[in-house]
Amino acid sequence: MKKLLWINIFLLLFYCGCRGKRSLDIYYREPPATKLTIKPIIVRTNNNNTSHAKSILLKELQRSGYEIIQDTESTQKLLHPFGVSQVVPTEDFTEILVSIDLDDYTERSKMQTTKVSLASCNHLMEKDPCTYRDGTIRQINTIVNRNGKIHFTINNAAENPITIEKNLTTHSLGIIPVYTNDSLSQTIRDAISSEFSQYFIRTESVTTPFEIDSMTADFIESGIYDIASKRVKRLESGYKYYFTMGLIEETQKNYSGAKMYYSEGELNTERKELFSNAIKRVDYFLRKK
Repeated sequence: MKKLLWINIFLLLFYCGCRGKRSLDIYYREPPATKLTIKPIIVRTNNNNTSHAKSILLKELQRSGYEIIQDTESTQKLLHPFGVSQVVPTEDFTEILVSIDLDDYTERSKMQTTKVSLASCNHLMEKDPCTYRDGTIRQINTIVNRNGKIHFTINNAAENPITIEKNLTTHSLGIIPVYTNDSLSQTIRDAISSEFSQYFIRTESVTTPFEIDSMTADFIESGIYDIASKRVKRLESGYKYYFTMGLIEETQKNYSGAKMYYSEGELNTERKELFSNAIKRVDYFLRKK
């Protein structure tokens, strides 16, 4: 019964859905431009400020497919009170040392003046129920700043260490400012993303060079490809038909099907460059298979 209800809903959307237009983005995950290492990785910290940075770096390394092994030095310290020993793995690994140096907080306050419009209303009056006058709000805002530097040292056996440094600047503003922990976390995340970008999986996007039916775009983004294809066949023609059908196949990683539609679009429409660029893109992924 539920299945029949969903079918009826989809049919209703298909035939009666709105005909708005919007662009569509499709995303690809690209392998790292440079391989950091083929060995397992241990990430260690040099000071107490660095545990959060270590956690962020570990997540990004794991997401990019690197093998992470446990920091046995930390484990030994945890197990030592219980009289339990830990087998130390082979030394053939890559070590990343992370440390952060932070300055003390600095604060400064300043008076801020904001012009506002004040209203006084009596809605029992039929005409002009409100009167207005200009006003001023004065408040003292406090700015909290903290500066520092994050250091990374990558040690590979038989290779020279790689040292990476990045300045950190964080701040918070308000009448009662929250200290800079949230800002510092985001700054650390940005520093890791920028300095290690060549070693991480990259996310690339392609935006349609024209707007397509908004409901079709919604179906593609939701993975409802059969319904999306039916709407395209019903609503689109010419180069938009071929390109959108190619996108539906490309989003499903069916690159040979996408190339078929793009090739037909290149042959049968005037938008040669549009389709030739799309063919080059899917050819790249076909070669990687």
